[in-house]
Order: sequence, then structure tokens, then C-alpha cells
Amino acid sequence: MLNPDPQSCLSAWDEVTSPNILVLGDLMLDRYSWGTVDRISPEAPIPVLRLVREEERLGGAGNVVMNLKTLGCKVTVSGLIGKDSIGNQILDILSKEGFDNSGVQQERDYPTVLKHRMIAGHNHLLRLDHDPPVGYQYLNYSKLLRWLESILPSQQALVISDYNKGTLHPLLIKSTVHIANSLDIPVLVDPRNLGNYEIYEGCSWIKPNRKEASAATGISITDQESALKAAGILQQKLNGAVIALSLDKDGLLLFQSSEEFVFFGTEALEVFDVVGAGDMVIGILAMLVSSKVTPTVAAHWAQLGAAMAIQHVGVISFEREEIRKRFVYGHTSIKIVSLKRLQKELALKDESPLVITNGYFDKLSSTHLKFLGQLRKFKGFTVVAINSDASIQRKKGGPPLLDEMERARLLASLQSVDRVLIFEDDNCCEVFRCLKPQIVVKGTRYQDKQIEESQVIEEIGACVEFLPEYSL
Repeated sequence: MLNPDPQSCLSAWDEVTSPNILVLGDLMLDRYSWGTVDRISPEAPIPVLRLVREEERLGGAGNVVMNLKTLGCKVTVSGLIGKDSIGNQILDILSKEGFDNSGVQQERDYPTVLKHRMIAGHNHLLRLDHDPPVGYQYLNYSKLLRWLESILPSQQALVISDYNKGTLHPLLIKSTVHIANSLDIPVLVDPRNLGNYEIYEGCSWIKPNRKEASAATGISITDQESALKAAGILQQKLNGAVIALSLDKDGLLLFQSSEEFVFFGTEALEVFDVVGAGDMVIGILAMLVSSKVTPTVAAHWAQLGAAMAIQHVGVISFEREEIRKRFVYGHTSIKIVSLKRLQKELALKDESPLVITNGYFDKLSSTHLKFLGQLRKFKGFTVVAINSDASIQRKKGGPPLLDEMERARLLASLQSVDRVLIFEDDNCCEVFRCLKPQIVVKGTRYQDKQIEESQVIEEIGACVEFLPEYSL
């Protein structure tokens, strides 16, 4: 079976509105401790992490919830947390993000799941897990089931995000799937149960990874043939569910039947972090399946979202337009970001300086390339901010030679450029004010001239550096 044609993919993506999607699963708190390492502990041969900042986000099923919200879906959340400080933090985040907490139950004997990651730069040093006891099962699920029964008629899809942390008792899963089936609501499962897949019987889709599918079928998945065999066994166990089998570096297998399957390859790009890629896949699938998009098109977009997710440290959500841009312009578009996206990325960045240069970059030449190549000497995170087409039209009285996306794509292809930002204003003041770079780089032709953004540069305490070989 062939991959879907690009036009049908774009049309399907653009026609999606804001479906109502219910997420049921194991809610967690992800805590990130970011710091720097410059010495080894005298007490033991381990690195000493000097803490710079900490951040808490929703994890587990909560990450699926955040992905769906960022994609523009109307999301309802349901799960179990403990009556503890970690559980209260999850409730606070849900409330702050505008979610209804009525489907989230708190239990005294349940320790809320915490995943505490300690990171220096792009390197994960340690993860500390705070989990319920092995084998814990939530038995008092009747109240939650009644709530699910009341809310499901208003939903267009149900996502079951099972991290095997005790929230999802097998009878709760079976009962909820039965209710959804009676309402003709698609059920998509992201499983962590490594053996008993029969508890998911009746689901419409299931998205195991290589390890999970191998454990469930007893087949070592090493090539396409073994992947197809495992998918066929899973489908038999689940009475015909569509299988979206994640094959990490080898992409994704969409298996509808032994005659109808597609292998979606993945681009050979640098992988920074695989955390959250699976949640991205199940979120995109849920949005598209709930909107009656064909399985092949849905899987194509899901694999694209996963490819974007693994290029970032930590869990990250993407807006629809960002994923669409990646589809249209290719992998370099991951570097082309909005101001809002860049602010989020920089919040997760290490302590290396933020270096920004700006300009039209319309008539790109070897002098531009030489100039931009020198940015690496500052050993920072480099951003090139370019005027939009409308901004250039206002300032020059005519359109640029290259449109803004052509300019952005050319700049994004350069190794010396980490991110490209298109701004609408006539100057870069707002960009500098929002991002607060440590270093602003200009060409030497500005050395004896008044810089438009000089007041803002002074306000934020940035240093101005001048480099040769620059022309506009």
C-alpha cells in the first residue's frame, strides 16, 4: 500500500476543526531540574549538578492532554492522583490550563506518580521515579466509571493512556470501551501492559512500541517481516483493531490487515530526547481519527509529529500550524519558529548565551554566509531574526526578492544557525525585549551608526558585537 499523496494529507489536516476528546489514564507530574556540571563529587565518582532552575509539567496521560489542547482540540481529562502535594500540583496545573478537574479522583492510599529528571545541557544525568507499589490496582473505580458514562456521549474520541501505574483496572477499561463502542466513539489505546492485551479488546486503534509489541506477542521485532507478524497477532487478539506500531528509528507501521499496511520511514535527524514521542503520536491520531480522517493519512501525520518531538529536549507540544509547516517545507522548518515557540524553547535551554542577529537577509550572498558562520565563535544558541515580507514592503517601498519562507528556509539550512524567527514589526525591539539575548550581533557597517534597537539593548543589558563581511 502506498503512502498518501501530499494534497490529500494537507486537505485532511486543514479540514479538522476542534473535536471533543476524552483522555483516560495515568496522570503524572514531570519535574525537570536543569543545571550545569563542572566537577565530580569528592564523596563518590558522580557529577555534581549545580541547579539553575526547576519546572513542573503534566506527564503521562497529562502529556497527551496537553498535546491535544495545543493542537486545538477540546479536551476532557480523567484519571487518578493521590491526596498529596504532587497530586495537588497536578490539579493546580490542570486548573491553570483551563481543564475541568471533575473527572480526576484523589485517593489517600495512592502515591501520585512523579518523574524527576535531572539534566545538564542535552544530557540526562538521572531520573528519580516516585511510583505506587508494583502491582497496585485501583479498585474503587465505580464512581469514576459513572462519571465516564455521563461524559462519553459528548465526546468524539476516547484515548486510553495506560502507563501501568494502577489507575486503569482491567474491568474499568473493559467497561469504558464497551460504553464507547455502544456510542460509536473510536477508542485509541497507548498500552504499557506488556502481557495481557485482551483487556483492550474492542478498541479501534492500539499504538504499542517495539518493546511492548514484542512482549505481547513473543516475537523479536528486528525487521519488517517480524513487525508484520507481530502486528497480525496483536490484531487477532484485539478483534480487528488498527495497529500503529512504533518502530523508533525505523519509523511506524500502520497495519489494517495482512493486505493493507504501510511502513512510514523516519528522517535521519539528530535525536535529542525520545520522551513524549509516543504521546505525540497518540494525540495526533486521536485528533484525526475523531475527525473521520483515513487511517493512512492519520498515521502519516502522527509519524511526522513524532519526528519533530524527538528533536527537542524534554516533552514539548506543537501547534497545528507548526506541524503543517514541517510537512510543507521539510525538516529544516523545525528551526523556523514563532516568537511564542522560541520563548518556550529558551525556557528549557542551558546556560549558554543567546546570540541574536537580525536583518532583511533578502539578497543572500557569500558575505552573509561568511558573517553567519562567525556566529559560532560566541559559543551560544544563535537566532537569526528576519523582517517579514510586509515589514520589508513598508521599509523599502517594494517587496523582497525572496519571500519570507524562502529566506527563512535558506537560513535554517545553515549549521551555524539554531533558529530563524520572522518578525512583523519594522524593527527588532519587541523580539529583543521578549527574548533578552546576552549578545546582539551586527555588521561592522553599523559600528558608527545609531542602531534602531539601541535603547532596548541597553535596557536588557545585552552586549553588542560587530562582525565583518556583512552586507544587506
